[in-house]
Amino acid sequence: MAIAMNAVEELLATGAPEITPASLDKAVRMLPRLRAKFASLDPEQPKLAIRIEFLGQVLEDFASGLCRDLTFHAVADIAFALQYFYQDNDLIPDDLPDDGFKDDLAVSELVLERHGKVLEEYAVARGFEWKELVSN
Repeated sequence: MAIAMNAVEELLATGAPEITPASLDKAVRMLPRLRAKFASLDPEQPKLAIRIEFLGQVLEDFASGLCRDLTFHAVADIAFALQYFYQDNDLIPDDLPDDGFKDDLAVSELVLERHGKVLEEYAVARGFEWKELVSN
């Protein structure tokens, strides 16, 4: 099952602008539950697990004042993506074998692509392998 990138772009374009400072705080508080949800999927979805950990770290560092080089637009995209990963009701149901996480991967790919320059700098500074994050 292929996912149309225009559907993912529309999803991000309509969802991320709804992120407020309050929903950003909610996304930070949700991170432990999100990490727990995907911990069991790590062998099945290693790329998604790595991206969730990376984007979660960026969000936590932004919220705590350690990463102030990001625009709020980038942070909103990241927060939206993390909330999207956590929800059960998304473009492709997560419980579909082989295909359930293709939309989640596409959302993370789009966020990394849109904010690549500043996220790559962050990744290098924090010891993440950028090429591993963006490879398909």
